[in-house]
Amino acid sequence: MTQIRTVFVVGAGFMGNGIAEMAALAGYRVTMNDVSDDRLKMGMAEIESSLGRFRSKGRITGEQQDAALAGLATTTGLEEASGADLVVEAVPEKLELKQELFARLDRICPGGTVLATNTSAISISAIASATRRPGKVVGTHFFGPVPLMRLCEIIGGLLTSADTLMTAEEWAKSLGKETVLVRRDHAGFIANRVNTPGMLEAARLVQDGVATPAEIDAAASFGDAQPAGPMQIMDQAGIDVSFNTAMAIYEDTGEPRFFPPPLMRRMISANALGRKTGMGFYDWTSGKKIPYEFGVMGMGAAREPGERDSGARNFSIMKRILLPTVLESIRMVETGVAAPADIDKASRLGFNMPMGPLELADNMGLDDVLAGASEIYAKTGNFNYFAPALLLSMVNDGSLGRKSGRGFYEY
Repeated sequence: MTQIRTVFVVGAGFMGNGIAEMAALAGYRVTMNDVSDDRLKMGMAEIESSLGRFRSKGRITGEQQDAALAGLATTTGLEEASGADLVVEAVPEKLELKQELFARLDRICPGGTVLATNTSAISISAIASATRRPGKVVGTHFFGPVPLMRLCEIIGGLLTSADTLMTAEEWAKSLGKETVLVRRDHAGFIANRVNTPGMLEAARLVQDGVATPAEIDAAASFGDAQPAGPMQIMDQAGIDVSFNTAMAIYEDTGEPRFFPPPLMRRMISANALGRKTGMGFYDWTSGKKIPYEFGVMGMGAAREPGERDSGARNFSIMKRILLPTVLESIRMVETGVAAPADIDKASRLGFNMPMGPLELADNMGLDDVLAGASEIYAKTGNFNYFAPALLLSMVNDGSLGRKSGRGFYEY
């Protein structure tokens, strides 16, 4: 296994400065790189502020804070990556940009240097194809804010070596992260892959005037365990980020269930990107989440048959959002991308879910999952609700989840 002492982080933005902070706090010598001194100053200011909060809450000592800052350097020169054991890329989600960067890093870095990408959805093999060392290229997908979120997905490309995967996983664990291994180079990996269909359905409900963002979040959040619903999560991540993630999966798979609804493209055109621009599905200009008159006429007016009260309506909305996530999770098991436990762990840690989608399916009853999805598919023709073959075979075999004693888990 490759020994990591020095880390070079490309990108000083939200994800990059968080990765640099945690690596420095773990005792690595870290250099953070970006294209301008101004970007680096903003990144360092975020790190200093985050470390200060950790210290004020007693999570680190003053000595740890000082040591982390002393172990951090900044540079606008990519050539300084030549001294790193591990380079982590955290630049915008554009394949061409990442390929250009990795081609440059391949020329700059010694042959033993591991090149990691923090991409949230793009194929690792596609990024690695720009280098002469595909065996040394690996995905280390952190979740933001990096200092607070515990999950890191480890993804290999088709040619990533076992040593590189092990090195990346051990390094992520040394930063205090819990890891899940994605068994195939699979667009969207685990957490984003299974949650993207539900997020897109939430946006489609708003677009079609079925429900307001606030109504959706009220129906599809889980109290203290997950206080933020899908609309707030997209606003916090950035509508452009959610859109680009979905498009990366769609372009890789060609599956229509990953094609974002036109509303998201309109929001990007209007610079309504969520919290970072002040407006998204909510108004954030005051610094707080405020519902407002979103630009879709008649929102909240439509009702499904049988929705005579708010409880029935909330249950209907919740099914529309949660079932696509459950069905996509079942497809991942069906195709051998990840084990049920890793899928559930990634969703719990990556999106603060109280239980994973396959745990949820077992608790609901797989026959009820099938019936609910089939009913919506029959009404809408939406492929997000088309039942995978594995679900059909499990129901036919009597593996219905908790009520039968066996489903994705044994009970």
